[in-house]
Amino acid sequence: MYLKVLAVLLSAVCVSCADSFASVENDLLHFSYKLEQYLDTNKLPCQDFYGYVCSRSANLSQTGKERFQTFLRVADDEQLMDMELQLVNFFKSCESARGADALRNSQLYRASGGWPALETAKPNATARRNQTLSWLGLLGHFHEMGSPYFFNVELTMQSNKRLVVLRPDSTRRHTMRKFEQRVGELLQSFDIDQSRAHVAALEVLSLERSRRDIVKTEHIEDEVQFSYGNFKRSAFGNSSLARLDWDSYFRKLLGGKTPQATDTIVVKQLPRLVDYFVLLQNTSMHRLLNWIWTDYLMDIVDSDCHQLAETYAGDIYAHVVQRVSADRVELTQMYSALGKAYTEQLAKSVWVDEISQQSSKQFLGRIMHLTLNGDERLNAVYHEIVLGRRSFYRNLEKLRRFQRKRQPPSESSQQLRQYAQIFDSVNALLGKQNLSTPLNHLLVAEYFARSLVAAGSNSRTPGAWRSTDSERRFAAFQNCSGISPTQVNADELLLGLLAQRQALSCYKQWLRQPERVPLQERIDSLLGVGRMKLSLLRLYFIGSLLVDCRSELGPLQQERKRQLVHAVMRNSREFGDAFQCHSGDALAGQYQRCSLL
Repeated sequence: MYLKVLAVLLSAVCVSCADSFASVENDLLHFSYKLEQYLDTNKLPCQDFYGYVCSRSANLSQTGKERFQTFLRVADDEQLMDMELQLVNFFKSCESARGADALRNSQLYRASGGWPALETAKPNATARRNQTLSWLGLLGHFHEMGSPYFFNVELTMQSNKRLVVLRPDSTRRHTMRKFEQRVGELLQSFDIDQSRAHVAALEVLSLERSRRDIVKTEHIEDEVQFSYGNFKRSAFGNSSLARLDWDSYFRKLLGGKTPQATDTIVVKQLPRLVDYFVLLQNTSMHRLLNWIWTDYLMDIVDSDCHQLAETYAGDIYAHVVQRVSADRVELTQMYSALGKAYTEQLAKSVWVDEISQQSSKQFLGRIMHLTLNGDERLNAVYHEIVLGRRSFYRNLEKLRRFQRKRQPPSESSQQLRQYAQIFDSVNALLGKQNLSTPLNHLLVAEYFARSLVAAGSNSRTPGAWRSTDSERRFAAFQNCSGISPTQVNADELLLGLLAQRQALSCYKQWLRQPERVPLQERIDSLLGVGRMKLSLLRLYFIGSLLVDCRSELGPLQQERKRQLVHAVMRNSREFGDAFQCHSGDALAGQYQRCSLL
């Protein structure tokens, strides 16, 4: 009887293994078929690998965003963390309610007196409605919500006193011609009557020109210090300025409180700030409202829901986008394997010291925890904010107000967000597939290994993760790598080679498991007879680059990226072997000249 039970169990295990191998084979073959729409077969991998992989990848990230949005539509609310549910609500409000009626119902719209261009009431009626609101009171509403028009206010504590720094705005986001074009497009998008739109555009452009004249004026970078008691009584050397109600302004920013009379106010570039005050004092509220609402709505209307989510809830977006398609357990196992490879290959090398290792291991531990369990700390941070599914502009105001009060993100948080950017492209490539093993090795492993090594330092300066003891070895590496310092940064080349070495070792280790050898041979034979003559090793190099093509980069940055990728491939024996590059090819190997470890 025991023999029968054992036979049944072994049979079940074999069936399970067979199903698993069939799933892996199907995933890899499906992925290889999908590559045909992205690879430029007019280019040869050993001549221009970057062009071969990246020439036709422009729509990858956009396709990934579409999949992400589909996930949000069908997500089960009960299985989401609170912050993930808030992101779902934001997207649903963004998709359904961005028109004029939704804008009129927002709190900021009502508190500020509205956008005159959008209202059918006569200008005199609008003026009566806003007669109690001063220009400083209007700015206070927008500043409190995170839109610092005309001047920015920074509040800190210093020796148990508030330190308030006022800095006049000196930005010009567009040329005047582009600004005029966007004004017209915005007014048209809200279906504003042509005659009213014409008058509103003239008002907006007139005030914008006056504002730009003040921006163009040269001023020395000086500062003037006041006590708050003196500041709120001061006319700043201009007798034409009316008394300003700074107490009411600061009550909005400080949640009902005002600075103490002895608190310190520091004004940067006081002459420019006074010029702004004079301009605002001489501008009608009708014109100011038209300008400020036009400028405020300009970027919102031009941005899609993904851009707005990344801008105002970027940490939640980065958290969720990694979880859309991943088999979290298998992805975490891959991270663990890469962490082990990092320790085996770099821990005793000259390249990293103990501090760098500790920082990289902390990054690894946090990524693994977040992948499996989500970010409880981030979830707790967003606990106080509640977003609805209908009030888009109200949701946006809540997010902007919330982000204004938060501390700037830590360097470790920025590293996590930067790493998460790759998943838009990953989701696009996968389509309806999940990111399971070995696709995670093909698409994510090398990018993660690069992030893991770079996390050894909080600085974004290339090579900051290297130990001070590595300088001699690094100089030798620069000499043997055959690169031009004007074309390729040697620190970035070294980082790319170390990351490739770690990721490839993990991928090969997975493939070389005895039970997977027949599977590897079968898939290689099937890929080899295809039109593109691929292999499992070629899929690794193609997938690792394809998710990081960065088609949004400008021509100069694209060329730098190309030079770096090609330098890495020239110094990679595995790449030359995989694509059978020969002497005379542009990417013929130089790997025999350099030894990294």
